[in-house]
Amino acid sequence: MVAEIFPTLLPAQGVEISLPQPGSVVATHVSGEATVVNGDQRRLIKGDDRLRVGSTVMTGRKSYLILTLSNGAAIELGSESELEVEEFGQSPISGSVKIAELTAEPTLSRTRLRLVRGDVVIEVKPLKVARGSSFLLALPAGTVRLGEGNVRAMVRMSDLGLGVCTLELQKGAAEFEATDKPFVPVPLGRKLAFALEVDKVSGEIRVGEMPKETPPKK
Repeated sequence: MVAEIFPTLLPAQGVEISLPQPGSVVATHVSGEATVVNGDQRRLIKGDDRLRVGSTVMTGRKSYLILTLSNGAAIELGSESELEVEEFGQSPISGSVKIAELTAEPTLSRTRLRLVRGDVVIEVKPLKVARGSSFLLALPAGTVRLGEGNVRAMVRMSDLGLGVCTLELQKGAAEFEATDKPFVPVPLGRKLAFALEVDKVSGEIRVGEMPKETPPKK
């Protein structure tokens, strides 16, 4: 599917870097109702709230949330969505930096998010990938590695345990790693779709290709 004849888009990954200090995650816009869960604590999110790394954020019906990271990335979470901020480490930033004016990440960073349900649009400013920076978005169908640009992803599941996961690279460079497969470039402007099915015994999600449309009869 993705591993067709697309050239390599991202530079080779740098060495693993140690980033024990968490970066800053700020809720820069809240419309409707959004909550954050950290351990046993659960609270409503307000504008300019700073969220802890390791938190899970959720939006209600007809709600919308924008998170801004101190590496310049912006995360737009749509209605009835759930996103886990699994990891966000960043080297210290010296001096005064206006995040909204960044054209590239100011210091090395490593980010890993997980979209549980709903839809998200992520904008990543150019990362220092060759020096070890990374930005990963985990989905039920696999993992997206974004070097710079915009990506949109969606996860929808029905009460019957059937669902769909879609991914679209809108700008920039990204790679996708399906289960037990290597990272391959994501084609620009083409929506990738995967069928999801929850195993009734194990509870695990099985991933398959979407059924092809049957051409209309003449």
